[in-house]
Amino acid sequence: MDVLEELQAVAAELALHDALPTCQWCGLGKLILIDERADPNFGALGMTCQVLKCDAPECSKLTSV
Repeated sequence: MDVLEELQAVAAELALHDALPTCQWCGLGKLILIDERADPNFGALGMTCQVLKCDAPECSKLTSV
């Protein structure tokens, strides 16, 4: 792997992190998906329930979507 390929790989990882939503509680951390299940009422229509966790160590709160 040459230097250009390594830089592209790092850029791709950073782009994924930047695309994550910001924590609504602290405004500093990014929300990481920790659980996803079919919605109990609308799962047949493809709807899901997600649990997200803030990656900031001082926050670490959970958010349900």
